[in-house]
Amino acid sequence: MNYPRLPARLLARESLPGITEALGKMDGWLLRDGAHWLVTRYQGTITTSRISTDQSLVAGARATWTDPAANGSDPYCSPLPDGALATSTREAVIVQESDGTVRWEHRHRDWQHSPGATGACTPDLAGRVLLATMAGPLGADGPSKGDICRALDLATGEVLAEHVLPSLSATYAFQQFPDARPEILLTASMGQDGTHCLLITYTTDGLDVRAAGTAEEPYVGLGTEGVLVSQDVGGGYLCRTQEGADDVIIEAGEVLRDEWLFAGYTPGFLDDQRILVVAAEEQWTEEGTHLLLDAHTLRPLAELDYPLTPGVSAIPIGDGTWLTAHGETVLRWAAA
Repeated sequence: MNYPRLPARLLARESLPGITEALGKMDGWLLRDGAHWLVTRYQGTITTSRISTDQSLVAGARATWTDPAANGSDPYCSPLPDGALATSTREAVIVQESDGTVRWEHRHRDWQHSPGATGACTPDLAGRVLLATMAGPLGADGPSKGDICRALDLATGEVLAEHVLPSLSATYAFQQFPDARPEILLTASMGQDGTHCLLITYTTDGLDVRAAGTAEEPYVGLGTEGVLVSQDVGGGYLCRTQEGADDVIIEAGEVLRDEWLFAGYTPGFLDDQRILVVAAEEQWTEEGTHLLLDAHTLRPLAELDYPLTPGVSAIPIGDGTWLTAHGETVLRWAAA
C-alpha cells in the first residue's frame, strides 16, 4: 500500500558501540525517571546513555560500569535517579554506585532448569524503592508457585514487600510511563505460554499488581494517560489499550504490503498524536519501512522518507524525534 511520504531530517549522530545488539535486548531501550535511555554492552562494560532534551544531540549524559555478571550472561540493567546502576542477574540483584562500588547485593534462588528465564528491575517513581523480579521460593511439594516481585529499599536492599506473580520462569522487562504515573508496566514473557502485562504499584501497604487491560504482548510502547500500544510477537497486529476505552486492533494485512508484517519490536509514541512503527517482509531483516500511525485509530498517516535506507529499529522519544541505528552509530531524526 502507498502512503504519503514524509521526509526525515537528520538532527544528530553519535557513535555508540554495541547499539545494534542492544536493540535486541529487553533493557536496550528504557523509560526511566521521565527520560529515555539506551543501555549498551561492549568489551566487558555496560554503558547507560540518557537521551538529551537538546534535539541537536543524542546523549545528554553517559556513564560506564564493569559488567557484574560472573557467569557470562547479560544482566538486566536499569539506571537509577541518583546516578547509580541496578542490575538483575539470575542469582542476585545488585546496586552499584556511580564509581562502580557495590552499594548492596540481594541474593535469590536461581531459575533451576529454566535457562531462558531472566529477571528485571526498576526504581519506583519516588526513587526510594527498587522493584525486582526473581525466581520464587520452592513450595512444600517442590515446584515454585510462581516468580515473585520484591520491593527493595534502594538505600539498604532491605525487602519491604513481596508479591507472587501469575507468571513462572519468564523473561521480564519494566517500563515507566512518560507522564510519571505511579504504576509501572511489567511484561512477563513465557514463550509458548504467552505473556502477562502487569501494572505494579508500590505503596506503604505493599505491592499492588493488576493486569494492564487486555495487553498480552512483550513488546509495548507506553504513552500518556496510561495508553499502551502492543505489537504481536509474530508481527501480525498492533493493539491500542487504555483503561475505560475499547481496544483498537489493526491487522498487518489491512495496512501493509502483501505478506508484510510489523517488525523491529520497538513500537512507541512519537508524540501524543502519532505512533512510530516499522514494517518489513520478515522480523529480522536488515531493512524496514518506517510508518507513522494515528495514535488513536492506528491508521497509517505517512511513510518516512530517509536519505539512507533505514534498519528495522526506530525508537521514538516522545518529543517528535526518534532514533535509528546504523552500524555503531545512533542517529536522531525529526520530520522535515
